[in-house]
Amino acid sequence: MRNIAALVFASMFVVGSTASLAETTNTAHAATTPGICASCGYKSAEGHHYHNNETSDNDYMFNGITLTERQRQQMRDLMAQKHQQRSSMLMNRAEREEMRKLVTAKDFDEAAVKAQAEKMAKYDVERQVEMARIHHQMYQLLTPEQQVQLEQHHRQYMSQLSN
Repeated sequence: MRNIAALVFASMFVVGSTASLAETTNTAHAATTPGICASCGYKSAEGHHYHNNETSDNDYMFNGITLTERQRQQMRDLMAQKHQQRSSMLMNRAEREEMRKLVTAKDFDEAAVKAQAEKMAKYDVERQVEMARIHHQMYQLLTPEQQVQLEQHHRQYMSQLSN
């Protein structure tokens, strides 16, 4: 129970989604249009949004793979669809505020915290499933040669993590 509460409390601060893979070719890129995230191309009124980490989960996924313009555009389109659906998958501010109220309440209500934690965890699961679906669709856009190259890059990446 304590682990669930700690996990939920920590996940309250992790907002947003992963970045687009559209511009992760071998060439450097930067958004020059105001209102577009420089790292992933996501368009927003504020010009920014949150990534899970300083570098997103996607930044390494297609590193070193040269994508065609058509592949990049298809990946951009997939990420645009994800961003359109994003609002329904993210936990809303009221749910995070409810957890904060439970954490800062005079008396600790374990049942209420557990119920809120499970509700919030549901959003994380939905988000991860949706990102896995998008990654799968993006992988299917690759040629067999690019898939082999990606697998080699992944093996190298995993061996670096184990060292």
